[in-house]
Amino acid sequence: MGRLKQQAKKNVQTNDFMIRRWWVEKYHRPTNDPLFMTRCWVEWQIEMFEDMHHDRDRILDRLKDGELDSKSAQSALDSLNKILDDEVEIDPLTDKWERELAEGKIPDLDEV
Repeated sequence: MGRLKQQAKKNVQTNDFMIRRWWVEKYHRPTNDPLFMTRCWVEWQIEMFEDMHHDRDRILDRLKDGELDSKSAQSALDSLNKILDDEVEIDPLTDKWERELAEGKIPDLDEV
């Protein structure tokens, strides 16, 4: 039983596991499904990364629209950035200024 647990732990740390979990969550089908088995692994990986980029863009859009608070949005972005090896950070003050400009207000650029 110890070897199985060690193997499972090792599997979870691989990119293969991440792709399989993403596929199951997206398509609500098992990984032994013929659809999953017949498509090239690289194609699934590209699609997964495309979805993550899309998710990150949606988070940034929702943040700009005031639908999300910056703390929870930054946490979600940090997770995506880690996987995508990319850095997109939120500056709450800049976001506030952009909202004020969109509302026709003059932002206080000396605000810290």
